[in-house]
Amino acid sequence: MTRAAPAAAAVEPTPVETTSPRPELTARALAMGGAIGAVLAAGNVYTGLKISLIDGGSITAALLGFVFFAGFRGLARGPYTALENNITQTAASSAAIMGFVAGTGGGVPALALLGRSFPGWALALWGVAIALVGVVAAALLRRKLVVEDALPFPTGNATGDLIETMFAGREDALRRARLLIGGALAAALVTWFRDGWPHLIPESTALGGAIGGISLGVLTLEVSWSPLLLSTGVMMGLRASLSMALGAGIGWLGLVPWLVRAHVVKEAGFAACAPWLVWPGLGLLLAGSFVPLILDWRSIVRSVRDLGALVARGGEAVPDLHPAGRTSSLGGPALALALLALAVVWRGEFRLSPFSLLAAVAAALVLAVVSSRATGETDLAPVGPIGTLTQLLFAGSGPTLAILAGTVAMGISSQAAQTLWAFKAGTRVGATPRAQILAQLLGALVGGLVLVPVYLVLVKAYGVGTQTLPAPSAISWKATAEAVGGGLSALPPHATAAGAIALVVGALLGVLGARAPRWGRYLPSPTAMGIAMLMPASMSLAVLAGAVLGVALKWLRPSLDQESMTSLAAGGIAGESVTGVLVAIAKVTGLLR
Repeated sequence: MTRAAPAAAAVEPTPVETTSPRPELTARALAMGGAIGAVLAAGNVYTGLKISLIDGGSITAALLGFVFFAGFRGLARGPYTALENNITQTAASSAAIMGFVAGTGGGVPALALLGRSFPGWALALWGVAIALVGVVAAALLRRKLVVEDALPFPTGNATGDLIETMFAGREDALRRARLLIGGALAAALVTWFRDGWPHLIPESTALGGAIGGISLGVLTLEVSWSPLLLSTGVMMGLRASLSMALGAGIGWLGLVPWLVRAHVVKEAGFAACAPWLVWPGLGLLLAGSFVPLILDWRSIVRSVRDLGALVARGGEAVPDLHPAGRTSSLGGPALALALLALAVVWRGEFRLSPFSLLAAVAAALVLAVVSSRATGETDLAPVGPIGTLTQLLFAGSGPTLAILAGTVAMGISSQAAQTLWAFKAGTRVGATPRAQILAQLLGALVGGLVLVPVYLVLVKAYGVGTQTLPAPSAISWKATAEAVGGGLSALPPHATAAGAIALVVGALLGVLGARAPRWGRYLPSPTAMGIAMLMPASMSLAVLAGAVLGVALKWLRPSLDQESMTSLAAGGIAGESVTGVLVAIAKVTGLLR
């Protein structure tokens, strides 16, 4: 699932459709967006493998771009404008999400766990091709969702509001940027002295005591010294963090001791128990993902109407690609080029039928419409459920095809959602759609080139499905593919019952939470509980500690508003993720042992 920055309240402005004479698609704006995006893309590959959540980085990129040009004004011929800042954040956030688009947090490592892998060139081509389809889909949907229906797309609205605020009030922007940079530096130092040299900080500290004769350390109940996890807790808030702690408690303190006593698993460690815990975790994740979509059936009906409207007008290729707002005919060739690139990987590397690729892309485009409207209305991009649903649609076709089809659908929906967020921010500052599309494509290319070496280095240095990089989404994807491909009889003992019970409990929590808004908001989140069961308990405890720390900081320092806390947390996430990648490179090259 993708995580969005908190949105600021704002009045919907009148969309601007005309070309502005002010500088917009400049070399410096694109270069800054590419540079920031490369760093965010590398960090998000690490974050996606660690906790399966990423930050799109639009707020971070907008702040860093503004601060850089404010501090080095002598290097530029003219002032850095709000339109240029919008291009910077558009390119950077497009690059930042490429790990989700290409599937390096879920589908790609899931295939690796099944013994199938992408060559480096194929993974880069795969990711960029999926991104191209997502950008075209978003461009087709822009007029309907952003202009005509004026959906809020809160993250995009918040980004546009931030850009306006920065260029109107310089000091507030600099304060938030200082918090972001300070958080990043502090997290980088902690990560280096934890994973690098000299090794002064432990990965985690075990707690004393035992449950059922099993030490808490073996049950992964430890204190994790991770700035990334603490920062994630600050962003998630108390409800989601408490839900993760509850899920970890049920899984590691309740189910694992029983599994050991019943001789279902041989030992209580993470490697031995994770293959079983994935099933109750998957049940909770499915409930948390699909119940909100089912309850919000009116949004699905509106999405079907959106699709019908696009078909009725003949697709219109890519609206507004021309600077004057006229329809361009580049959409068709772009889709054809993307399909050709996907076919090279689909057929050449995995020996799958081209007809199955067409079916997967067709399903992905239909589901991207549903996902895009849900993103516009709620700011939650349901890309995880989209990927899972596509796997279910391809049940019986084998785990490889199911995972690849799910990755295509999830990737297209991810890129479409991010592009629509960027379009929404652009309406706040009067951006040209053509300029933003080109920035999106540049960012996707940068992110696609960066993620390949980073992913390969991380997998070689830390492995996949380990306590360092538990890759909860990859484990979930692998389990789903095996279940739909091999049937329920292939599951571990009692896993079917555990998954069914978790599915029912998660559905009840989802329905009660939606039908009783006054007190339902205090119920646990089934999605957060499910994620917690797929990772060591120490990670969930660290997330909870971060949420408590965030509440305490705001209580002690009332001047720290939510926007300031978000900037501080974004810095913490970026600091550990980027440093974690650097440490992995140092280990693989032999600079660190």
